[in-house]
Amino acid sequence: MTVTKLAVFALIALLSLTLLKKYSGGISAIAELAVVVILIVGIIPDFKDLLASFKEISGVASVSQDVLKTMLKAFSILTVGGIASDICRDNGENALGGVVDTIVKILAISCAVPTFSAVLTTALALLE
Repeated sequence: MTVTKLAVFALIALLSLTLLKKYSGGISAIAELAVVVILIVGIIPDFKDLLASFKEISGVASVSQDVLKTMLKAFSILTVGGIASDICRDNGENALGGVVDTIVKILAISCAVPTFSAVLTTALALLE
């Protein structure tokens, strides 16, 4: 999905959701989630290029693919969690949005712990 198509779709969705919230607040949350899903599905083909770039970087920089997978996993967790948190806040559930933010941060850190452990082990081995 090109940036222009993305922007046009987002503006049309924004106008539609604004009208929908005014007249039917309950349905607007479902419609907002549907818009997010459509946008995500629209950019999935672009991820193939991103994954190819990650593989190229790992080959050139001699970076382990496990490290890149961990980075991509943490990025995905933070992105999806941020979207969920924003949707909660947009629909007046600020406390729930805050809890989702906290849980997402904990999940991202826990996903990166093996990488931190490997870096620490390597650093300690170099010091000996």
